[in-house]
Amino acid sequence: MNRKVFLTALLPSVLFAQDPNEIKSLKEEMEVLKEEMRKLRLEISAPEVTEYKSYTGLGPAASKALINPKGVSIGGYGEVWFSTNPTAKPRTEFDTFRFIMYLGYSFTEKLKFNSEIEIEHAFIEAGDGGKAEGGEVALEFAFIDYRVNKYIGLRGGMVLVPVGITNEYHEPPTYFSVRQPYLEKTLFPFTWRENGVGVYGEVGPVEFRGYIINGLKAEKGSYSTSNPIKELRQNGSEAVADQLAFTGRVDVNLPLNLKVGASTFISGVQDPSGNSLGTVSLFSPHLWWQYAGFDVRVVGSIAQTSGADRISAQLDDGSGDPEVFPVRMQGFYAQVAYNVFRFLDTDQELYIFGKYEDIDPYAEVPSGKTAPAGKTFKVYNAGLAYKPHPLVSLKLDIAALDKKDPADDETIYSAAITWMF
Repeated sequence: MNRKVFLTALLPSVLFAQDPNEIKSLKEEMEVLKEEMRKLRLEISAPEVTEYKSYTGLGPAASKALINPKGVSIGGYGEVWFSTNPTAKPRTEFDTFRFIMYLGYSFTEKLKFNSEIEIEHAFIEAGDGGKAEGGEVALEFAFIDYRVNKYIGLRGGMVLVPVGITNEYHEPPTYFSVRQPYLEKTLFPFTWRENGVGVYGEVGPVEFRGYIINGLKAEKGSYSTSNPIKELRQNGSEAVADQLAFTGRVDVNLPLNLKVGASTFISGVQDPSGNSLGTVSLFSPHLWWQYAGFDVRVVGSIAQTSGADRISAQLDDGSGDPEVFPVRMQGFYAQVAYNVFRFLDTDQELYIFGKYEDIDPYAEVPSGKTAPAGKTFKVYNAGLAYKPHPLVSLKLDIAALDKKDPADDETIYSAAITWMF
């Protein structure tokens, strides 16, 4: 008789020889052990997050890796847009605008890694000469985080510049309009990230962040008149860092869930060889109040440039109208949203919102220069954001862009499906 047959024959007699209560107890213990092993395997691979909240200013999904006590963290967000603009050609666009993956790892409860990888416009295709067309794959941030104690932490790698509200807290279900606020896309380059090191922390009601990062770079033929700083950022890619920058932020958490604070960005501007051209100094106050169904946000910004004429000369490639970098940029927006489902017996939310923006990227230009036409404008934005789940938002809005020349005015109708996890 082989071993398998012998054991098969022996097992029933052994079991029958045991007390039935002991057998039941053994089975229960085995089930408990199996469940504990299952949970352990899940925790090692991807620990469960029991709550979504902000950690050091990051959005809820981006904060997972910094909240989880151990193991791998996976998250993400995405948005699909439908928009129509009667004055544009083509008038209508349907776009898988962004798909994002967060990947993080907790080495210990204090030492962690966090990252964000973005795919824009659904795909990347190499065109003639190998130039990418269609979309973009980009690293939005990647850093090591060490929490020294309950008051302070250290962070280094590619970090988000902590200005405004949306640059750090940028998952689409966390704001109500289809597009991010125009101010934060015009006076700040969204999404703004650079290489650097710094500190963060909380002391009582005060939160703070401060980083030393690589400075801005002005390069011939690389300039966007619609967003003066955008093409001067380096996005952490082989960044020239002979000129450095400081960026910091302070928030005070007051009663009734009111947050007030301010952020700054002060950077040397350099040419591709690292030679100094000037300095950009930006200051941005903000207020964020979430209470009794209301969500009120106010963000302002003013930026001053020294050496704007030298920066302009460096940007100009001589192929057409001379480029003009502003001496002063300024603007603000104010938004009020209210959850009309607040008094219903449901966890779902339906926000109605209105937002006003006043944006002037060329409030002052170098002497003898003329500001580019059509870049100063106001925005009247209103719409609905329905959240069947806290991590999903379906949006519908209208944005009227009021420019100095009425012939340049635009009205954009938009809808979006957005999510995060």
